[in-house]
Amino acid sequence: MKILYQTLSIFFLLFGKSLYAQNTFKVNGHVVDSTQKALENITIKLISDKDSILTTSDEKGYFSFAKVSGKQITVRIGSMGFRTSVANYTIKPDMQEIDLGTITLKTGEINLPDVVIRGKPIAIKYKQDTVEYDAAAFHVQEDDRVTDLLRQLPGVEIDENENVTAMGKSMTKLRVNGRDFFTSNVKDFINKLPAEIVAKIQVIDDYGDQANFTGIKAGEPNKMLNIVTKPGMDKGKFGGLSARAGTNKQIGGSGNVSLWNGTKQSSGSLDYGIANNGAGTSENKSAGLSYNNKVGKNTNLQVNYNYNGSNNDSESIQLVETVNTLGKLNSRLEDSNSSANGGQSISLYINQTSKKIYLTGGLNVNYNSSKSQSNSFNSQTGFSRQDFKNNSDNSSRSPSVRAHLDFSKKLKKNSLSGNFSFHNSTNSSDRNILTNTLYYSASGVLEKDSVLNRTVNTDGNNKQLNLGLNYSFFLKRDTISIKSLTLAYRGSVNIIESNLQTFVLDPLTLISEKVDSLSVFTQNTSVNQTLNLGYYQSSKKDRLNAGVNIQPNQIKNFYPELNSTFQNNYFNLSPSLNYSRTINSSKSLGINYSGQNNNPSIFQIQPVKNTQNLQNIVVGNPNLKSSFSHSISASYNYFGKKSNISIQTGFAFSSTSNEIVNNIIIIPDTLGAFKQETRFENVNGNYNTSLNYNLNIPFSERKYSLSISGSGGNSRKTAIVNNEKSFNTGINFSKNISASFNTKKFNTNVGVGYNFTTNNDNGFGQFPGIQTPTNLFFNTGQSFFTTKSFNGRITASLRLKTFRLNFNSSYNNAKNSNNSSNASPNLNTRTQSLNFGSSGNLTFLKSYNLDFSANKRINKGYNLTNVNPLLINLGIGKSFLKSKSLNCSLNVSDLLNEGNNISQSVVGNSIIESRNNQVKRVVSLGLNYNLSNFGGKNYRLRTD
Repeated sequence: MKILYQTLSIFFLLFGKSLYAQNTFKVNGHVVDSTQKALENITIKLISDKDSILTTSDEKGYFSFAKVSGKQITVRIGSMGFRTSVANYTIKPDMQEIDLGTITLKTGEINLPDVVIRGKPIAIKYKQDTVEYDAAAFHVQEDDRVTDLLRQLPGVEIDENENVTAMGKSMTKLRVNGRDFFTSNVKDFINKLPAEIVAKIQVIDDYGDQANFTGIKAGEPNKMLNIVTKPGMDKGKFGGLSARAGTNKQIGGSGNVSLWNGTKQSSGSLDYGIANNGAGTSENKSAGLSYNNKVGKNTNLQVNYNYNGSNNDSESIQLVETVNTLGKLNSRLEDSNSSANGGQSISLYINQTSKKIYLTGGLNVNYNSSKSQSNSFNSQTGFSRQDFKNNSDNSSRSPSVRAHLDFSKKLKKNSLSGNFSFHNSTNSSDRNILTNTLYYSASGVLEKDSVLNRTVNTDGNNKQLNLGLNYSFFLKRDTISIKSLTLAYRGSVNIIESNLQTFVLDPLTLISEKVDSLSVFTQNTSVNQTLNLGYYQSSKKDRLNAGVNIQPNQIKNFYPELNSTFQNNYFNLSPSLNYSRTINSSKSLGINYSGQNNNPSIFQIQPVKNTQNLQNIVVGNPNLKSSFSHSISASYNYFGKKSNISIQTGFAFSSTSNEIVNNIIIIPDTLGAFKQETRFENVNGNYNTSLNYNLNIPFSERKYSLSISGSGGNSRKTAIVNNEKSFNTGINFSKNISASFNTKKFNTNVGVGYNFTTNNDNGFGQFPGIQTPTNLFFNTGQSFFTTKSFNGRITASLRLKTFRLNFNSSYNNAKNSNNSSNASPNLNTRTQSLNFGSSGNLTFLKSYNLDFSANKRINKGYNLTNVNPLLINLGIGKSFLKSKSLNCSLNVSDLLNEGNNISQSVVGNSIIESRNNQVKRVVSLGLNYNLSNFGGKNYRLRTD
C-alpha cells in the first residue's frame, strides 16, 4: 500500500500539470456597437474561480482568451461612452472552445461628480487601411459643417465644387459609423452634417464588403470616408423647404427631408425651378425617394428612385489658338444650344451577412432621353482661311438594366466566393446636320460656298456578362492573423452591336439617299479572362498580397455588309503585389503594383468614315490591339505624437503597352484649305511618373500651423501626324506653402503656390466617341506648351455672436509659350487676374439678419472682350420660430450689373479662352425652412 501511495504521488507530481492543462479552454468573442460597427480597444476582463485576465479587442472588434480554466467565468466588457456589459457562464467539462458570439454595447454615460478627466487627443493615428483623425484635436465651431472640419485635416483637400480627395485620390463612398449613409455620395452630405456630432474622421482604403467578410483584401482599393459620431449622435432629422421668385422670371421651390435612426434611413426630395439664365430659359426638376433599413437580424434592404428633367438654353464664345508645323490657326467659335433632357432610375439592393455567409444582390433600371438643337459659327484664320456654319438637331434614347449577385461562404477551413453581373443597354439616336462651308482666297475673297445636308441614324445594343469565382485555402486563420492561397477566375463577355446609317439630301430632288460608304453594321465581341494565383498574409501590422495573373483575351469584329471579319487574340502575363505595414500608430507605408487590360471602343474599330463633323472625319481601325497598363504606387505616412507634425508622401509610375492614340491625317483641298481625318493606332513607350507630398507643422495646440505641399512628375507622350510619330517628354512641378492662425473667434490663412508644366494633358487617351474638336488640328501633339503660373491667396474670418465677416484675396499670373522647335510661330500668352472679396452677416434686433458680399476681379491678357467686374450681393431677412429655422429674405445679386465670366485653359497644342452666358442683376424673394436636428439637439449650420 505504501508503495502504491508513493507511485501515485510520483505520477501526480510528474503529470499533474499536464492533466490540469487538458481541462483548459479557449474563449472568443466579438464586440460591436448598436449600429453593428466593430469596436476597437475595448477592455474585456475575464474572471474565473481560478484567476482573472485582461485583454482588448482588435481593430475588427474580436478578442480571445487562451488556456482559461474554471467551472464558472464572468466576462465584463466596458469602455468610456458605453454601458458595461456583464455576463456569467457555466463551463461544461467537455468544452474546449467557447464562442460568446457578437456582443452589442449600448451607448451610455458615466458621470463623475465635480471631476472632468480629459486626455490630450492624438490628432492622427495610422492603422491598417485607415488614417484616423480625432475631431477633438481640431478647431470646431458651433455652426461648422463636416466640410469645415475636413478642410483642416492634413492630406485631405476639398475643391470649390466640394469634391473631396485624400493624397490625390477621390473619395468614392461615404459611411457613418461603418454603414452606408443614404446615397453614400460624399458631396451630398458633408454640408448637411454638423461637425459637432463627429468624434472621428476615418479615411479608409476600401477593398469592398466582400473582402471585409472573407478577410482577404486584394487589388487596388478605393478611398472611403467614414464618420464616427459621438455617443447618442447616430440619429437625426435634416433637410429643408424653400420657395423663391425673382426678376429674371425666376420661380421655384424645393423640399427635402432625411430621417436617420441608426440602421434605419429614409429620405425624399422634390425640386422645381425655372428662370432666365442670360441665354434663354433654364428649367430644372427632380424628385427622389430612398429607404434603407434592416429586415430581420442579418438582412439589409435598400430601395432608391430618382427622376430628373431639364430644359436649358446656353450660349458660349471660344477663342482657340492652335500651333502646328503648318503655322498657327486662330478660331472664333460662337455656339447657341437648346436642350431637353430627362431620366429615371430605380434600384433595389439587398444584403444578408451572417457569421458564415455573405450575400448581396442588386437590380438597377435606367431610362434616359435627350433632345437638342444647336447652331454654331466657326471662323478660322491663319494658315487656313475658312468659315463653318453648322445647324444640327439631335434626339437620343438609352434604356438600360443591370443586375448583380455576390456571395461568400466560410467553409470549415477554407472559403468560397463568387460574383455574377449582367448589363444590357440600348441606345438610339437620330441626328440631322446642315453644314455650310465657306472657302476664301489668300486675299480674303469668297471662292466657294458648299452646303451639305445629311441625316445620321445610330442604333446600338450592349450586352455584358461577368462571372468570378474565388477559392481560398487558409493556411492559418485566427483573430490576429491570416495566411491563405487563393485561386481566382474572372471572365467577361461583351457583345456590342452598332448600326450606323447615313443619308444625304439631294439639293435638286430634295430626296435623301443612303450613302453605303458611310453606313455600316458592326458586331463586336470581346472575351476577357483572368486566372489568378495569389498568396495572402495579414497580421496586426502587416498585409501582403502577391500573385500572378494570366490574361487571355479575344476581340472579334464582324461586318455583314462588308462580308468581313477581324479577330485578334492577346495574351498578357503580369504579377500583382500589394504590401502595407503599420509600423506603429504613427507610421505606415504601402506598395502596390497592378496591371489592367483595356479594349478599344466601337468607334475606334469601326472601319467606315463618320462624317458628323466634316472637318474631322473619323475612321476606325479594326486591327487595333487591346492596351495593357502597368501601375506602381507607394506611400509613406508619419505623425509625431509629441510634435503633432504630419508627413504624407506618395509615388506613382504607370506605363501602357499598345496604348491607343489618334493619328491625325492633314488633307489639303484644291482651294488651299485643309481638313483632317482622325484614325487610331497602337503605340508603345508612353509613361508617367509622379511624386506628391504634404507636410503639416502645427504649433500651440494647432492655433498656428504651417503646411508645405507639392508634386512633381515626368511623362512621355506620343502623337502621330500624317503617319509620323513624335515623342514629347516633359516635367510637371508644383509647390504650395500656407500658414494659418486659428482661434475661437478669428482665423486666417495665407498661401502662395507655383506651377510649372511642359507637357500639358493632350487628351490622347482612348477616343470617347464621336465628338467635335474645338479647332482644326486640335491636339495633334506636335507642339506643346510650357505653362508657368504663380498664385497667392489670403483668407480671414471673424466670428462674433451677432456679426460675421469674411475676407479673401487671390492673385494668379499664368504664362504659356510653345516649347517645340518644330513649330514655326512663336506663341506666347500671359494672363493675370486679381480678386478681392468680402462677405458677412449681421444679426440685429434678435431676429433680423443682413447678408452682404462684394468681389472685385481685375483681368489682364485675355483676347475676349471682358470687363473687370465688381460683383455686389445684398440680402436682408427675418427669422421666425424659437429655433430661428424659418427665414424670409429679400436678395439682390450683381447689384451693379457687371457679371462676366471668362477662363483660359491649355490642352495639348491649343490655348482656349471661353466665356459662357451669365445672369446679371437679379432681385429675388425667398422663404426657407431649415431642419437640422441630431441626437435631439437643433443645429444652425452656416452657409457660404
